[in-house]
Amino acid sequence: MTISNAARHLAAIWGCFLAVSWFAPGAVAQPPAGTEAVFDASARTGSGMRPVRFRFLCTPNQGPSLTGVLAVTLEIPRHARLSAVFDFDKFDGPDATAGALSHLQANGVRTKAGNRFVASGSIPDGGPNASFVFDVSASRRDPASLVRLAAVLRPLLDGPGQFVWRQGNARPGGVSIDASLDLPQERAERLKAVLGPCLAR
Repeated sequence: MTISNAARHLAAIWGCFLAVSWFAPGAVAQPPAGTEAVFDASARTGSGMRPVRFRFLCTPNQGPSLTGVLAVTLEIPRHARLSAVFDFDKFDGPDATAGALSHLQANGVRTKAGNRFVASGSIPDGGPNASFVFDVSASRRDPASLVRLAAVLRPLLDGPGQFVWRQGNARPGGVSIDASLDLPQERAERLKAVLGPCLAR
């Protein structure tokens, strides 16, 4: 896996506003205010537990040259420690070959929804403690993919709930990464404020 491939992939997914920050040394990538919600959570990998981070993003279209995105990512800190049991390489970049091994499930107070998606991955930063980021996203100019992802996330707008990301392994017999995020009322309200524009019917 290469950092340059990861940078190009994330710049394309998160929009033009990230492009400069991934390529400029020392810069910090920041989406527009109010378009992102970030939550720490935990994941089971085999018999162990590890910290992970979820990011939810909803950005608007801005003229003909900047396309908005609905996205959710799962960040695995220090992913190299799992490389012996999980094949991250097959998920690397926009041309990842792992297939639809990402099952997303939203459990709301009134409804539930789930579906399988093709996730692509990246390594935003290098070093021995580098994170691997799985990304499921939909362009706001692509109605089919937007409707499909929005349908899974919409139950989270109803109030307290739970979001589960089960990341299958491209290695036969390998362990999965099962990440879950509890959303009490305060978190649910933050998420609704961010995702609402992308999930409106």
